[in-house]
Amino acid sequence: MKLLTILLGFTHCATAAIHPLYIGTRTDRESKGIYLAEFDDSTGALSQLRLAATYKDPGFLCLHPQKKLLYSIGARADGTGTLATFAIEKNHMLTFVGDVPSGGKGPCHLAVDPSARMIAVANYGSGSTASFLLDKKGIPSESVTLLQHEGKSVHPQRQTGPHAHGVYFSGESLLVPDLGLDQTLLYRFDPATAVLTAAQLPFFSSAAGDGPRHLAIHPQQPWVYVVNELTNTVTHFLREGQTFTAQKSLTTLPADFTGVNTTAEIEIHPNGRFLYASNRGHHSIAAFAIDQKTGALSELGALVTDVKTPRHFAVAPGGAFLLVAGQDSDNVQVLAIDPQSGKLGKTGHTLAVPSPICLLFAKP
Repeated sequence: MKLLTILLGFTHCATAAIHPLYIGTRTDRESKGIYLAEFDDSTGALSQLRLAATYKDPGFLCLHPQKKLLYSIGARADGTGTLATFAIEKNHMLTFVGDVPSGGKGPCHLAVDPSARMIAVANYGSGSTASFLLDKKGIPSESVTLLQHEGKSVHPQRQTGPHAHGVYFSGESLLVPDLGLDQTLLYRFDPATAVLTAAQLPFFSSAAGDGPRHLAIHPQQPWVYVVNELTNTVTHFLREGQTFTAQKSLTTLPADFTGVNTTAEIEIHPNGRFLYASNRGHHSIAAFAIDQKTGALSELGALVTDVKTPRHFAVAPGGAFLLVAGQDSDNVQVLAIDPQSGKLGKTGHTLAVPSPICLLFAKP
């Protein structure tokens, strides 16, 4: 309670606000599509869950930087992977605009470039990266570039072929961690045409068997952090131009944990001082402090959550709370972030949501 008391005082110092929260889901059980809830940043409470749009498997979501549009990966009735577009209405509900094929099997992640002229999509199942040009209204074209990854790595089940798992625009590069290859691929992109081409240094490597899944880019410094799904670690890379050099990897798990676990999401706090990663199996969020001179990580411990299979999480606006999506417990839990240490604590706030796997706060 001490942590929560400190945080409530901290948040009340700023202007309290209600933030719309979009929730992407899997629709293989009770979910019907993309859900919408309200988050109170003065108390940490979640409320008013409703279905914002019906759509099949809208697992990962992103927003257009300027227009009132939301994009989602998903699928058509015949199983074709898709990139879907929704208009955001005045009440934050969503209206389906249209979709295009994602260019591969099992789309899992997407991102809009900083100039808001193109979108990239990672197709996990087929191990490919696709790019799409946005028209003046923000509507995606059919895929402009479809790049098929090639190769494999050491894990006998999970790494028999490529599995693109994320897309991240950074400077002049698109970074694509591939779990199956133990590589993060680097592409140059032309936002005017949405064309992708291999960078001069086409990838940087993770350790054999790591299974790089997602990454986080420091907001001020040349540091990139990759969460490794198969070894339950986070690796710090130093970026110098187009060269990425691995520094050190730290585990996301406590030393006494002996169960089965895979990591999922990674995010840096907006203040650049803390980093978080999720554990599916230990059902926890691991916290780390970031050395502000070197970028090195130090462990702050992993808080076991009241959710099962925390596939995704998000730091709330204002930075005082972290929301965790429990894919297999059908709920979202709100954790408190200590503003001084970065450690996590429970608030008692949860919301029942069917199969949540992505959390996205709407723009003000």
